[in-house]
Amino acid sequence: MVQACRGKSSQSDALSFVLQCYSRKGLFMGALDVSRKMRVIGCTPSVHACNALLDVLQRGNQIKLAWCFYGAMIRDGILPDKFTCSLVGHILRRDGKFERIVKLLDMAAFCRLNELHHRKLDPSFSTYGSILDGACKCGNVEVIDRVMAEMVDKGLLPKPPLSECGSTIQKLCDLGNVNAATMFFERACDERIGLQDATYGCMLKAFSKEGRVEEAIGLHRMIIERGITIKNSAYHAFVDLLCEEDQPEDRYGILRDIMRRGFSPSTSNLCKCISSLCAERKWGEVEELLNVVLEKGLLPDSLSCYSLVEHYCSSRQIDKVMALHNKLEKSEASLDVTTYNRILDGLVKEGRIEESIRVFDYMKGLKLVNSASFTVIIRGLCHAKEMRKAMKLHDEMLNMGLNLIKQHIKA
Repeated sequence: MVQACRGKSSQSDALSFVLQCYSRKGLFMGALDVSRKMRVIGCTPSVHACNALLDVLQRGNQIKLAWCFYGAMIRDGILPDKFTCSLVGHILRRDGKFERIVKLLDMAAFCRLNELHHRKLDPSFSTYGSILDGACKCGNVEVIDRVMAEMVDKGLLPKPPLSECGSTIQKLCDLGNVNAATMFFERACDERIGLQDATYGCMLKAFSKEGRVEEAIGLHRMIIERGITIKNSAYHAFVDLLCEEDQPEDRYGILRDIMRRGFSPSTSNLCKCISSLCAERKWGEVEELLNVVLEKGLLPDSLSCYSLVEHYCSSRQIDKVMALHNKLEKSEASLDVTTYNRILDGLVKEGRIEESIRVFDYMKGLKLVNSASFTVIIRGLCHAKEMRKAMKLHDEMLNMGLNLIKQHIKA
């Protein structure tokens, strides 16, 4: 394709396209190889192609390669554009070169902008935000104050900077600059500046996505205390965080409170939380959270339900088993056949034959019976001297092509 292109300009365009394709697919080594070959044959990549490669390098934390390539861009006389400036800001932040950032900002632009005044390019809010975020992360007060002053001068921040901090916080959160957003948020709280409910939601979502558990929980408590209403998207991110492994012990209480405020988590998140509580044998918390789940018309996964039923049966809390079954029956929900069989077994062992038959009939209505189900209920009827009913069920079982399980019969 490249050989078919006539002239350096056409070859440069074609190879720039190839370079961009490699970069967008994350194949930065291939893109670097294309760039090297272009230099050998005297072709110059477009600034858009260079930006694509710089972007994939900085996203992959390939800082040394990014600086090498950026140096090659300058040597080849490729004029950076506004996006290049933003990318360089991101790379400097990742590299921790804050002093160099300030020097670049003092020049009001990157790379030759003083020489090309008529094409002056100012760094964007995104660039400054990224630099400010890095400075906040490292606690570099001098850089923070300098960058904020630059942003005020360029109209990227109001004067004074905290006068519209709600919108600033939301912008920074949207850009992923959580450290900078936190700095503005804390200053606003310290100075008792009123913030919109949406700002609290943005911060909760940002903390959650960053995995900052303590800060997210602390902010959630503040939201409840102040009666703030936030969007479900913020709660989704927060619940995702709470349902991860190794999270605080009081997470079930937080999750319960969130649900009672009207939020319905995804079934997968509920399953994670309830499964974790079952593994920790915190049955009281499991029951409490399960009640909230059932009130919402949801149902946890089968493993969690079986764990709870097994706990009830082994501790001879059969009344709780039946209470759970009654709730499910009322809401027209169901468990899996393995869990139902464990319920049948628990009822039969306690001599509660009538209730076991009622559960068995419910299972048949759901077409959730198997050989083990028939075996358990027939065994119970035999022990209760209900031989006619046992024979009737045995005939029904055979008609369905099922057979008794000897192990259960001996039991």
